[in-house]
Formats: sequence, structure tokens, C-alpha cells
Amino acid sequence: MAKAPLKTVRNSKLFTVYKRLLLGEDIGSAESEALLKAAVIFLNNENSDLNSLGYRIVVMYSNLKNDYVPLYDVALSKGLMPIVRSIESQLPLDGEAAGFFPEFFSSLAEMYRVGNAIYTEQQLDLSSFFSEKKLYDITITAPTSYGKSELISNFCKESMDSSICVIVPTKALLAQTKQRLLNKKNEDDVRQIITHQEMYQGGDQKIIAILTQERLLRLFVKHPDFLFDFIFVDEAHNLLGNDQRALLLASVIILQKKKNPNSRIKYLTPFLVDQKNLHLRYHGFETEEYKVNENIKTERFYLVDFRDDGNLLQYDQFFDELVSCNVDSQNNVFEFIHKYAAPKNIIFFNSPKKIEKFLREFLPTSPLVEDEDVDRAIASISEFVHEEYLLVEGLRRGILYHHGSVPDIVKLYIERLYSKIRDVQHIVCSSTLLEGVNIPAERLFLLEYKKGPRKLSKSQFRNLVGRICRFNEIFDQTNGKLSMLEPEIFVIGTPDYLGTNANIKKFIKEVAQVDLTIKDSIENLLLDDVEINEEIQEEAKIEADIFLENILPGTTGSEVKHADTEVGKLCFLNNISEINILDFEKQIEDALDAFEGLAQTTNEVLSLLATAFIPYLKGGTSFYILKRLEKPEAQSFYSMLLDWRINGTPYSEMIKNFLRYWEGIDDDLVYVGKWGDVQLDEAYITHWVEIKEKSYSERVNLAIVRIKEEQDFIDNYIMKFVETLNDLNKLDKDLYLNIKYGTTDQNKIALINGGINSYLASKLIATYSDCVEFNAQTGIAELRPQLIEKMRNNGENDILVFEAELQIGFTD
Repeated sequence: MAKAPLKTVRNSKLFTVYKRLLLGEDIGSAESEALLKAAVIFLNNENSDLNSLGYRIVVMYSNLKNDYVPLYDVALSKGLMPIVRSIESQLPLDGEAAGFFPEFFSSLAEMYRVGNAIYTEQQLDLSSFFSEKKLYDITITAPTSYGKSELISNFCKESMDSSICVIVPTKALLAQTKQRLLNKKNEDDVRQIITHQEMYQGGDQKIIAILTQERLLRLFVKHPDFLFDFIFVDEAHNLLGNDQRALLLASVIILQKKKNPNSRIKYLTPFLVDQKNLHLRYHGFETEEYKVNENIKTERFYLVDFRDDGNLLQYDQFFDELVSCNVDSQNNVFEFIHKYAAPKNIIFFNSPKKIEKFLREFLPTSPLVEDEDVDRAIASISEFVHEEYLLVEGLRRGILYHHGSVPDIVKLYIERLYSKIRDVQHIVCSSTLLEGVNIPAERLFLLEYKKGPRKLSKSQFRNLVGRICRFNEIFDQTNGKLSMLEPEIFVIGTPDYLGTNANIKKFIKEVAQVDLTIKDSIENLLLDDVEINEEIQEEAKIEADIFLENILPGTTGSEVKHADTEVGKLCFLNNISEINILDFEKQIEDALDAFEGLAQTTNEVLSLLATAFIPYLKGGTSFYILKRLEKPEAQSFYSMLLDWRINGTPYSEMIKNFLRYWEGIDDDLVYVGKWGDVQLDEAYITHWVEIKEKSYSERVNLAIVRIKEEQDFIDNYIMKFVETLNDLNKLDKDLYLNIKYGTTDQNKIALINGGINSYLASKLIATYSDCVEFNAQTGIAELRPQLIEKMRNNGENDILVFEAELQIGFTD
């Protein structure tokens, strides 16, 4: 049986006794002996799945019987030293052993210590590999909580003579990553840490840049001679997709390698089957690979379907069996979550709209929380956003939510509240949690199992599951517990949130069965292994080549057309991918030439954008998003939003303005995008609401999400056209600065470029100027640590204090 595959074990009689262990039933000494004998055989087998099954049996046995001697032996042999240390204090030692073994094991544990943490053997190997391969291109595949962030922080700390860029997938991760690097930074490290391309003012000095791919492209364009020594690509699996951001990520890496062939790329990802799938065209550099394959957690999967009988089933991923848990069914999903919830839980949805629908139904079933920290957070969110914000009512009941339409700084504040306040029990979230967000949680409830229009893949599901029972929680000296080696995941079927046809039993088998083959889904046309065999793919590939060649000629070696006009060149440099630039650059140039003088108002800017660019949009999503700017009423609306930006209007005031705007319009139907419930035309898309039919609280919450989404629309779409117009000297300089920053004050601009919102920047200059240090030469603003105490003493909003803490590098 030395090389027996897992399917052979499924056909044996072992499952009869294994099932009793799985269900937590009382097992006698004979059954225990049989299970442990099987575990020993599996642990010594060459088949990795059988090996994992053996480990699973030992973990479940030890937790069920509160007998950790078997797990101790297995953990010691596998180099899982955090488990060994956790168990040590529980082992009874008598006689000479009482003196010898504690010292021996304490010395052994120290060999696995890194800083304040005890590492597993593979964590140590990973750290050694990372150090040894400093001057190589590498790919690291390691589950969540294996210390990939620590690798980046330590690398930056130890490489003070290098310019380093960390590419993060979302703007929300800029501040978190900066905070980690600040906390690790050497006192004598003079490198600036920048999170915005405008923070770099040129010169030869070394820097650490934390940027999205969009900001990195802009840095390349503004400073073509600047070279990075190392590029970290966090969440590198995002390269595999076929969306515009995946193409841009591939493009900036290709450009970096072209600019500096000696630069080194470090790919970090929680899941990747084959590192060769990340190989890019044109600079086919090979990467050295390290893939973590040790299993320290063994998950328990549960299913309950309220579209059926509501009975609880457990799915075993090794035997591919569903078994009844023989417990009373619950009446509804809310009762079920309350019954099975741990102190900290993640409740997952795909759709932000369903998140808020769920909250409105879940909150009345949840008790009120009495806690001073909760009260302070409620007051802060009420003042900063609005007292009718659904988050406020959620906090009163120890429940938070987290999705893409929550204001960015509030999203970060939510993560801190959930992590720090014991009585905040649940966080209801979307796939924003998949992108590197680290929060404590013990159980996961899935009420939808999609990311966007597709079902979660096995890799995505595994990544999501990895977000619960993180190492630092399992092995926390105060609150850690070894039962968390068995994370519990509940997949829940409901007619309201999952639909009538979704098959949760089929889904769990597809994503959890351990011996099903996993394949990387590679679709990015700039990856070597993507075959181009359709005309539409060929056109997209040519378009990607044209972009690269117009940014940096000679990058692809392809003979493609280059822009002939200044406006065409600038459209490429500003990543205006919504237009076939080479086809329409002359028409755009003529339209802009017809505009005499400089645009002096936001209305003129939007009118110029609508006249010169919008007629030449491609089809697809960008067409529908931008096409509306042709309408005068849409131009007036976005002019209003830009004027709020210029005036530095705080969030709470913008909400009031939005409500007044809706009250003042004649039409009852209002466009609210994905938050709509009314179909306006034959497209069968419910992007509208009858605004006067909504309650005051509903209108407030609609205003909050729409403000965030419209701000994102301005940042992601309108601003690149504004940048192009400015580069062409078509905008008044003060107007450009006001649109971009809401000010012409260079000190305030320095603060905003550093990641501080306009409202806090104004307050810092007006009230706390003695705690802000401005460097006129570099354009960088730094906050002094004493600022935090002064802000607290002055009773500033806790969200503003938290934002200042992020910039300094520490939080409570």
C-alpha cells in the first residue's frame, strides 16, 4: 500500500470508523487504535493526499479526545514547531524528563524562531530561499498567513541601497502596505516611501514605491529614466486574467524589464499551479520557484440548504462523502448563523447589493452591543459619513460590512474595528477580502459562491478559506487554540441570496475534493502560454503590442504603427484604452484645436471631453460608462461633483448635497447603477430607482454608495482625460490642480499625494502645522508622532486619527 492512491482508501472499510470521528462521536479504544494505525500508515506514504489524510485523522482525534500526544509527535516529525510549542505545556512530564525535556524542546523551538514568532520548517525554508535568491527573478506560492508580507518588509529593510517597487492590486492596500514597511524601516533608512507617482520629484535618490499598476505606469511616463532594482508583484495570480487591469499589470512588468533588464521581479501569490504560466511575452525571463506544500490546517466543510430541508451536512474532502450531522434543522439562515457562529466570523457574498439586503434582514435578529469602543466608533462614523449609514446600525449589533462601494478610509477603519473590538462578531464582505486583506476570523459562511459572473474556482475558494484561522490567531499565546487547526466553512443555500438552481453539493465537490486536478486559468494575451487562435484575440493582442510600442519603442519587436500626433502619443501615455487611438487621433486633434484658449471651469472641461473624445469610444463596458457624458445633464452632474472636489467638501456634506439634488430633479427615476431595482428600457438591466419611493434612510445609503462609485468613476475614467488635456496645455493650471487635488496649495498637495484625504489635509495645515514637516525639495510631507496625541486631546474624529496613524506607521 506504499503508493496507494486515495481512491483505494475510499473503497476500504475505514470510512465506517472515520465517519464517527468526523461527526465527533464517542470512539472507544479499539476504534482509536485503528484510526491512529491508519494515520501512521498514511503519514509514511509517498502519496501527498494520503499523507494529508493521515495528518487530518491525528488532528481530529487529538481535538476530539483532548489527547495531544499523537499530534505532538506528528508535528515534531513534520517540523510544525508552532504546534509543538502550543502543546508542550499540556504534556505531563515526570522525574528526570521534567527537567530535561522542557529545556530540550525550548532550545529546539528557538531554532525556529524569527522575531517574536515560531516558524514551521517550510516557513524557515521559504525565508532561506528568499534570501538566497535575492538577485533572481522568483515566484513564491504560499497560503495566506505564511508570512509573504513579512518577506517584503524584511527585504526592504535589508536592501537599503536599492529602489524597490511593490505593486498592489487595489488602492485600499496602499496604506496597509505602507504601514507595514514603516513599522519595519531602519531609523537610518533615508529612502522615501511613496504611494503616489506625484510624490516622486525626480533625481537619483533611492525610493520605495507602493503603487497600483496604473500609478506605476504614470511614474514610468513622468520619469522615463528612473529605474527600479526590484519589483514585487503582490497577488501575482491577477496576471492570469483577461481584463484591462491584468493586461496593464503585464504591460508594466514587461516595460520594467525592457527599461532595466537587470531588475528582478518577485511574484507572490497564495495560489498558482504552475509558475511557468506567469511567463510573459517578449522578455521570457525564467523565475526560480518556491511552493509551500505543507498542510497545517485541515478544513471542515458544512452544507445547509434552506431551499430544501435545512438539514446540516458535512462534506469530507478526502473520502468525497456527504454525511448528515444529525442535528435539528434551523428555521432560517439567520438562526443558523447565530447558532454556529464563533467569536469572529466572515459572511461572504458576491454582490454588494445583497450584502446590504442581508444586513437589513439580519440586524433585527441580532442583540445590541454595549461597549465604549463601539460607541466611539458609532459616533465617529455618524459624524464622518451619516448617522443613518447602515454601518452605524450594524455596529450597534456587533456586525460590520465591507465591499467596494464603502469609502476607502472607512473600509480600512472597519478592518481595524473588526480586528480590535471583541464584541464586533461578524464582518459581511465581498471579494474585496480576497485581495490581501488580513483580519481575524474563525468561521466562514458563504451565502454566494461567485466572484463576479463566475463561480469561485478551486484556487479562489482555497484562497478565501485561507482567510480564516490564520497562524497568528491559532498560535496566539493568550487566545489561541488548536481546535482552530480545523477551520469551519459553511456553504448555505437560500432562495433570496443564492437563487433556485444553484447546486451547493456539486459546488463543494468541485472546489474542495482534494484529489481533483487544479489548473490555472490563463487568459492574459501577454502571457507566453496563451494561444491566440481567434480573430478577436489577434486584434486584442495587436492592440496590446501597439500600446507597449507607443509607451516604449522596441519593447515587442513588432512592426506596429505609432501615434503621429501629440494627442495620440499622450493618449497612450495616459492609458486611454477606451478609444482606438491610431484610428481617431487626427479627429481628436482637430476637435481640440477648434477649442480656443484654456478651459477655465469644470463645465468647459467636461464639454471639451465630450466633444473631443466621447464620439470615438469603442464598444463594450467603457462605451456605456462614458457615453452618457455626451448628455448636457450628465456633464452638469459631473461638473457638480468636480466642484465638490475642488471645494474639499467632506463626505457628510456631499451626502446632504446628493439628497438635495435628488429632491430638486423633476424625474422620479434616478440612475444608481448596480443598486437599482427598476428596468428603464429593453436591456433588462435594473440600473434605476424611483427615488421618491425610497425612505430617508434608504436614500442616505444610496447616496453613500453612489458618491463612492462616482468618485471612482472620476478617478478611473475622467481623470486620465483631464491629465491628457493638461499635458496638451488645454487647461488653466489652477483649474487642473483644483480638479486633481481640490487645492493649489503645494503643502496640501504634498499631503494628498501621500494618501491623506483632502479634508484631513486641510485640518492638518490649519490646526496641526507644527506636527507636519514639509520638504520643499522632495515634495514630501511627513507627520510627527506627537500629532496623534494632540488630535486625541482635541477630540478629533476617530477616523481622522486612524488615518493619521496609518501615515505615521502605527495603530492602536
